[in-house]
Amino acid sequence: MENGEIRELHAARTSEGSRSAVAALKDACHRYRLLAVVEHGTTGALPEAWQSYPNVEEARIGAQEMLHKHRVLRVAIVEDHIPLQFVEWVVR
Repeated sequence: MENGEIRELHAARTSEGSRSAVAALKDACHRYRLLAVVEHGTTGALPEAWQSYPNVEEARIGAQEMLHKHRVLRVAIVEDHIPLQFVEWVVR
């Protein structure tokens, strides 16, 4: 292999890697999280609060599961990027 072939091969691999990194970044920008308002204590013990959801429908399902716990008053769905973007409230 000559130096030119090695550079072309490296450039092809680098561009494939950067494309997958861009795709991962785009996917990460469209994920959702749940923020719960509770009566007493914190939401750290709620597994749904730690998860990231790929779409709003799955976030709504997670919010409904969270609302089955008696301490949870309501749940906000937010986009998972900084700054957080409010999407909607889910209430009982």
